[in-house]
Amino acid sequence: MPVGAEIPGPYDPLLVVVSVLIAILASYTAIDLAIRVTAARGRARRVGLICGSVAMGIGIWSMHYVAMLAFRLPIPVRYHWPTALLSLLAGIVSSALALYIVTRPRVPAAWILGGSVLQGSGIATLHYTAMASMRMEAESHYSAPIVSLSVLVAIVSSLLSLCLAFVFRGGPISWKLRKVGSALSMGVAIAAMHYTGMAAVSFTVSGMALNLANAVLISSLGLAGIVAVSVMVMLATVVTGLVDQLQKQKNLLDELFEQAPQAITLVDRDGMVVRVNREFERLFGYSPGEAVGRRLSELIVPADAQEEFERRTEQVAQGQRVETESVRRRKDGSPLHVLAVSVPVSLPGDQIAVYDVHLDITKRKEADAALQTLSRRLLAVQEDERQHLARELHDEIGQLLTGLGLLLKPNGEWPVGPVKTRFDQARSMVDELLGKVRRLSFDLRPADLDQLGLLPALLAFFERFTETTGMLVDFKHKGLDGRFATELETAAYRIIQEALTNVARHAGVAGAVVRVWLDGNVLNLRVEDRGSGFDPEAALKAARTRGLAGMQERAMLLGGGMTVESAPGRGTTVSVELPLRNAGDEPAA
Repeated sequence: MPVGAEIPGPYDPLLVVVSVLIAILASYTAIDLAIRVTAARGRARRVGLICGSVAMGIGIWSMHYVAMLAFRLPIPVRYHWPTALLSLLAGIVSSALALYIVTRPRVPAAWILGGSVLQGSGIATLHYTAMASMRMEAESHYSAPIVSLSVLVAIVSSLLSLCLAFVFRGGPISWKLRKVGSALSMGVAIAAMHYTGMAAVSFTVSGMALNLANAVLISSLGLAGIVAVSVMVMLATVVTGLVDQLQKQKNLLDELFEQAPQAITLVDRDGMVVRVNREFERLFGYSPGEAVGRRLSELIVPADAQEEFERRTEQVAQGQRVETESVRRRKDGSPLHVLAVSVPVSLPGDQIAVYDVHLDITKRKEADAALQTLSRRLLAVQEDERQHLARELHDEIGQLLTGLGLLLKPNGEWPVGPVKTRFDQARSMVDELLGKVRRLSFDLRPADLDQLGLLPALLAFFERFTETTGMLVDFKHKGLDGRFATELETAAYRIIQEALTNVARHAGVAGAVVRVWLDGNVLNLRVEDRGSGFDPEAALKAARTRGLAGMQERAMLLGGGMTVESAPGRGTTVSVELPLRNAGDEPAA
């Protein structure tokens, strides 16, 4: 070709497609790294910025050189490798600048705009420096308007990349489709910048001798190497980030598994234990080394629950979530009630693993049993009270009413004297009848307790108790001048009433000591006698001692407690603490 003639240069379509794909992959790497590096701190952040800058720089550099090699000139073309490395440095620096901007906690709009100008200039610098590395028997001529347009395209594509990376960095890594779409847009924009820059240059034949110092000829094998190494670097960067994220997720799940408040066991499809957590070890007593590799049914399922466990296993094998209350066995053989939940988990290869979760509900079961016992005792107490009232009405009041009826029954012509005597007897019986009715009423619910409060009610009770039994009550008190909550006054009165009744029935003494005092937010009761005494533990367990158990339950229902100190021949002391649970329980000033 004559000197000065323009050299035509068609493009290799395959390499053009490869260059665009590399640009898209580099864009995806940029967005992915922006998301990951933002969350890093300290040394991890610095290492992430450096590695990300190198990966992105190599990606953009590889894209430009592959696109340049796609431009097929009819003359040999060599490349000055120091200049080529300089263009790579420009790509790394511009990538570092972009990553630094989009990974900062707060990025003003001016920073993004300025960063896009600097990054676009860096990409343009990479492109034209790479063009300057070409060594051939031709001269390059540039169109200034198109060169300016290519730089503008580079800046716009950089602005696009920064904005997209900034938007996606705060989102979840699961935004795969949107990330891929953004990478496509950004990759096409980068490729458009390159091919705009290539459109700005034309080549003419030169008769000048070539300086081939440090110039290399890139063969097809070298081109394949450039593409392979670049793609491998970018893929390695993305995969490393994914592995790092998976490791973080695994660590979070492991910590959640270990710190869970329930006992959790991972079991394979054959029923073998794969893993247990700390709560399983605490609850059942088996260490991980003792549990892993053994059947869960052999470890914690009692013999009488094996059939139920097998039914659960069959349901779980069919993909069902099963939740039941059952009994399990600790390592030491002791039973415990649990809420057992079996959750199947599908694994690759149509395999199923099972998470067995056990929540200890032993205390809840004990509370339910105690509540049932309390309900039975309340019913028994009610029945006893009805029986007592029926006996009083029939034996005492009924007899008096019968006698009163006989006295008032006409018997012919009564003389005045006998009539007066009968009316006097009738009046006496009515008075006695009124007294018994008042006593029954007082036993059911003393009016003084509702109208006057705990202290007056106790004083009236002690007076009547002494009249009825002949026993003296040594009573001292402190802090009872005001009123308390109704349930507190009722509980205190009934406990003292029952305690003194027990003294009168069983102690065999002439008197008892009663102390009631307020100590802070606790009302203290104490009833003492020096009588025959008894075994408190045996008495509380006996079904017939409803009075003692009722006293204890009254205290427990108010959040308090009762202790009984006694022994045969050593007397008895009953101590009760009743907390004032709220401001309404405080005595009035």
